[in-house]
Amino acid sequence: MSENTPDCESPLHALLRAATKQPHHALDHHPLLVPLMRAAPQLADYAAALAALHGIHVLAEAAIMAFLAPRPGLFDYTPRRRLSALQADLAQLGKAPPVASAMTLPTPGNVGALVGMLYTLEGSTLGGRFIYRHLHKCLGDAVPLSFFAGYGDASAQRWEEFWQFADAQCPPAEFPDAARSAVQLFGLIKAHLDHCHAAAG
Repeated sequence: MSENTPDCESPLHALLRAATKQPHHALDHHPLLVPLMRAAPQLADYAAALAALHGIHVLAEAAIMAFLAPRPGLFDYTPRRRLSALQADLAQLGKAPPVASAMTLPTPGNVGALVGMLYTLEGSTLGGRFIYRHLHKCLGDAVPLSFFAGYGDASAQRWEEFWQFADAQCPPAEFPDAARSAVQLFGLIKAHLDHCHAAAG
């Protein structure tokens, strides 16, 4: 689920990539996500992963929208929201209910913190494309894959547009906030997935 790394990174991108290298690796190898990339992925494992990821996206999208609501025109996140796609996939599968998270995720305190949160979620759309292609190949057209499909063929363009926003709007003084926010969200995702995995036995 690793993101594509451009030939030339901005200082902000390099900082975020370095800060999140370890937690990113931990998520890539999480026992709830690893089964999705096995040679013969199972529908039950796919449904369990989606059910767990639902709780994270509820929290993250709410926090992002709360920050952007009083700042119209700063960043259009609405077409990037993926919760509805995740919910639709779960409903069509009918194998696992969404797992709510008891954790809290504060509203970003500034643009830097917003960028860190967006970096984590937007980067996951690139990794999700690998999962999408593998699951589609193994499980076929009948399986709903809207969430992991991300932005489809526009995924790379959306990633570039995110960086245009981040590099233009995040001042260097807020780079540390961006790194802390990204690491915090990675940590929250792992903690929630750990909880879901333990609850499933």
